[in-house]
Amino acid sequence: MGELRLYAIGVDEVRDVFCASPALEHQFRSIAAEAFPAHTTPKQPGMLGKLGPLFRRPPEAVIVQPDTPVEADVADLLAGRYVRPERQPAAWRLLQAYLDARAWSTHRIELDVQRFNDLEFDLARAGVHPQFGLGKLVNNELSLPLQTYRGLATGCTKHSQALQAASAWRNALNHLAPENRAIAEPYAAWLAQFHHYANAAPQQGRPLPDLVVIYRA
Repeated sequence: MGELRLYAIGVDEVRDVFCASPALEHQFRSIAAEAFPAHTTPKQPGMLGKLGPLFRRPPEAVIVQPDTPVEADVADLLAGRYVRPERQPAAWRLLQAYLDARAWSTHRIELDVQRFNDLEFDLARAGVHPQFGLGKLVNNELSLPLQTYRGLATGCTKHSQALQAASAWRNALNHLAPENRAIAEPYAAWLAQFHHYANAAPQQGRPLPDLVVIYRA
């Protein structure tokens, strides 16, 4: 089952992470610390711990999973350094935690290939231009120093086009099959909120929100 994660946030706010100012670095580290608190081993040793010093862990030793971000991942991201392939999943988890915390709002769409194709056909039949379809969201225009890996893709749609997409999807709702409308209606409603975020953004010193997408196959 594929999953689209959609974020209302200025694309420059995402790109700024990779050359972070001191204020942004502090903010990013705070978000990362809250999203990924360090876990410790149980105080009572397991069977390996009873075998002797060679296998024994300290009672408070931190357990690190392969996709769990560590300090080196945070530092590499904030400095825009190359991230090794084996650390890319952890780095993307860090970036998604930042997006979850900083985006004006988020939306999620889960659909398999058959439902995706049927929805795209239904939208086209209803007169929605292909540029506003879900397939066009994953367009590799996020342009980050952090590389993607197999099964993960990204995209960026500028604010003005997101508003056009909201109108196009809303106008098509009455022409869609019920199962497709169940997906399209909440998505169109979410896109419509971009207008309100645009009014609030200048008051907070933030750019207009774009539509940033992360897709996991």
